[in-house]
Amino acid sequence: TAVSFLFGDAPSITANDMNNKSAIEILDVYKKNRISNKLQDFAESVMSTTIGVFIFSMLDDKQIKSRFYTTDNGKYTPQYDVYGDLVAFYWQFVIGEVEHIWIFTDTEIHKYEDEAYQSSDAHEFGVIPVVFVEQEEPEWFIVKEMIDRYEMLKSKLAGSNNYFAFPILKLKGGTVTNKDGEDETLIDISEDGKSLLLGQAIQNNQLLEADAEFLERDTGIDSIKLEKEWLKEDIYGISQTPDLSFENVKGIGAIPSGRALELMLQDPINKAKRKRGAYDTAISRILSVIKSGLGITDDELTFDIEFNYSIPQDIAEEIQMLYNATGGKATMSQETAVQHNPKVKNPSEELEKIKAEGVSNLGETFNVR
Repeated sequence: TAVSFLFGDAPSITANDMNNKSAIEILDVYKKNRISNKLQDFAESVMSTTIGVFIFSMLDDKQIKSRFYTTDNGKYTPQYDVYGDLVAFYWQFVIGEVEHIWIFTDTEIHKYEDEAYQSSDAHEFGVIPVVFVEQEEPEWFIVKEMIDRYEMLKSKLAGSNNYFAFPILKLKGGTVTNKDGEDETLIDISEDGKSLLLGQAIQNNQLLEADAEFLERDTGIDSIKLEKEWLKEDIYGISQTPDLSFENVKGIGAIPSGRALELMLQDPINKAKRKRGAYDTAISRILSVIKSGLGITDDELTFDIEFNYSIPQDIAEEIQMLYNATGGKATMSQETAVQHNPKVKNPSEELEKIKAEGVSNLGETFNVR
């Protein structure tokens, strides 16, 4: 859920000078590599497997390419100096039966096969052409034991259901030896199997009576159900994940207000905001790698990254609040309203049409010739 809030809507990136040719060129490379579309998978990889990686390369025509990699593509090891600055990045992967190791530095990529040195290829980025985000543990790690316990209870309960789903008849009595020394059964089953004749006998001066009853599970199922409910609540709560299952939200009734929805989702929203710093740094680093790869040295050029948290909004509620706050006065011009209309593709053209229609209607009203 935190991933969806962070990157459900792509972050907005703006340069301090949007007319700067270098800024336009950098953002063009960013767009051509569809990095915005990959950010959600990138964050999901980090939160579920602890690391996500972008590796940049330059083609013969100086075109910059980026590729997104996960733990499915190998093992990654960053190397830092004593000041915590990245000095090398190791990528270990296997193709066929050959183990490869690529070591990225700010000038070269050193390549090994089965620990034997192969080559050192120079690159033109001037910085390590790798951007990654890592975390110590996956998001589910903090509730791992609870999840294991919950799944074990479900598994045991399923096994119990298989055992008790069909009636099991417990018979007590068996056979006795009559006075002639022959075995006699105390339980006689009818031909259709739907009735039992339970007998009795005296053996060793004791009365033996046959009995039959169905096996039933004990009442422990109630305590299991209660534990599952507690576990589920704790798993969602501790991991800051909202439980948006149908059973949990069907009791809400009418559509809740935007403020109510925001309060319901406050935990994952806070989680997304807490992780914003790492991904802000990653996006800045991506722009920096592209800038270096293009040979741009404008130190005055900077970019601002704004996260568009994908949070449900009740626009009607906000407008009504502003309307009430101004005592019923207008709070938005027609031009602004048209510009924010999602159905309008060209606001300027739409405004001209509205003005033309207004003049036309005015002419009809006064019969202007």
